[in-house]
Amino acid sequence: MLITMELRSSHRSRLGFTLVEVMVGALLGGFVLAGVLVTNLQLMRSGLRITQYAEMSTQTRRGLEQLSADLKSASAMVWNSSADITLTIPTSAGSTRQVTYAWTSATQSLFMVAGASSSVTVGRVYLVNGVAAVTFSRYDRDGNVATTDLATKRVRVSITASRSAKTAATATDTAISATFILRNKPTS
Repeated sequence: MLITMELRSSHRSRLGFTLVEVMVGALLGGFVLAGVLVTNLQLMRSGLRITQYAEMSTQTRRGLEQLSADLKSASAMVWNSSADITLTIPTSAGSTRQVTYAWTSATQSLFMVAGASSSVTVGRVYLVNGVAAVTFSRYDRDGNVATTDLATKRVRVSITASRSAKTAATATDTAISATFILRNKPTS
């Protein structure tokens, strides 16, 4: 009978894990799971930042394309400020129309509005949202900084856009356009 008990005792220790072994295994499994979760969170944040950059880039490109078309066809330009210009654009009917491109800290957007005033809110078309700054620079036909509307023949635009989300760092992008030549505008 004594021999039988020793066999059962030896057989019982081979069938399971001790409490210490189970605790060590659970701890190691917890570390692996935490690592997987942190990696997943970082991948999601990176994906969100990439989405924000893509959205900013698309909006900025479309806004600059619209502004480019109007600048290239403009027959006159009024410099309201470094963030606000009014263009006179010929229409296919032979008349002209005015459109103002502007940015204000209140809107945080580059927008265009029909007419000669950026303070008009009705009919605004927002081209780029989440804009931290817009600067229009004007030059004469030789590339020198222009000081009057009449001397202005080229315009360059600088746009700084940013997007933020609760779970990701703020994405910021600065776009400096090529210099647009006002083809239809006479100079002195």
